[in-house]
Amino acid sequence: MSKLYTTYLNLKAKDTSDKTVYLFKSGIFYVFLEEDAKKMSPLLSLKLCPLNETVVKCAFPATHLQKYLTLLRENSL
Repeated sequence: MSKLYTTYLNLKAKDTSDKTVYLFKSGIFYVFLEEDAKKMSPLLSLKLCPLNETVVKCAFPATHLQKYLTLLRENSL
């Protein structure tokens, strides 16, 4: 299990709110994982991809952060 996914699981265990999503910076990308990825993928038109055999992610380049923050704000997230 990756450190990123372990961090995600720990954060989700502490905050069970359906409204909280976690965005991680990983290298040159920002990444949503698992349930957050499934929720954000259609809203942001991001493709779901496997992180490993059982976990999905969606990501966008760090250079496009402002674009996606604007989309999130427009969707009241």
